[in-house]
Amino acid sequence: MSQSIIIESINFDGEFATIIFTPYNSDNVVNIGLQQLPYTFNPSLINPLLEIYGTYTLVINENGKDCTYFLNVVKETPTPTPTATPTKTPTQTPTVTPTVTPTYDPCPEPSQTPEPTETPTNTPTPTVTPTVTQTPCYPPSSTPTRTPTPTPTPMYFAYLFIEPTTGASDIGQWMFDSGSNFFGFTNNSQPAQNQTQFNIDMNTYVDFSGWTNGLFPTIIQQSVPQQSGGFDTFGNPIVRYNFLTTEVLENTVPVNAWYTWIIPVSLTNNETQSAIDVNSDGDPNNLLTVLTESTINTYTFTYTGNTIQPVTYKVYTTFPSRIFALNNNQSIYFRGNTVSP
Repeated sequence: MSQSIIIESINFDGEFATIIFTPYNSDNVVNIGLQQLPYTFNPSLINPLLEIYGTYTLVINENGKDCTYFLNVVKETPTPTPTATPTKTPTQTPTVTPTVTPTYDPCPEPSQTPEPTETPTNTPTPTVTPTVTQTPCYPPSSTPTRTPTPTPTPMYFAYLFIEPTTGASDIGQWMFDSGSNFFGFTNNSQPAQNQTQFNIDMNTYVDFSGWTNGLFPTIIQQSVPQQSGGFDTFGNPIVRYNFLTTEVLENTVPVNAWYTWIIPVSLTNNETQSAIDVNSDGDPNNLLTVLTESTINTYTFTYTGNTIQPVTYKVYTTFPSRIFALNNNQSIYFRGNTVSP
């Protein structure tokens, strides 16, 4: 049966949200991608066919900070209507009704919806009215299904690491003290071309405190849509498994820097981001497509720290080619272009 659901919010009408859908009673996750609210979602168009029931996770940027909201749509299960109880009770006089009323639970569990028709059917006298109209014990604005909400599925993103040339000695010393032979791209080095050591090198690199204490620019995160269709906020087509157009505002980095993308393999369909679009002249629609370095994107690393989500990633840069060693005098734009086996 064809179904659809309108995802909307009075507070965020017209805003864009990254929407993740976890179907009811399933471990699968559907990344709907960046959509403008209100948004109509028809899961029956997905193969295999899905229903609308499940958890919708919305990530909305508020004042430069990503905030997460949850919407739960629970599949209804038929239950006997409570109005049948008083009508089946043997009675000699109408006054028996008040003795039945106390069996009604005035504080329903959040998973139950009070029947508004109980007021005329169960209360022949004004004295019973307060019992039926009592304010529920959960806040009126709450959705009854929010109390049993399970732990939300982790949100995964593509991450842009910016390594400024002025921080070469800082990142180099950190890597050297950790026993690595990879000292950062600003020191003209790259991770080991060995899977075991590559994993160690990149865990050490991402663990560097400069990414989070203000020494280096803040890590930029971006959504990777799992379905194609529509356009992103810069007017570029949305193509599944390729991260959306990402802007680095001019003068975010006052010096030359290396720009490196680190992306979960699960978001690229377990394939490789073999090509990325870039423009460093302030034009998000006039992008140059460049190939990422195969001696680096061949390997994976499973991150175990706290800087980004602990999951398996691949690393994308042009090193030793200096295409991704950029000046930020104007806004820089990146966009995923091609994912290949």
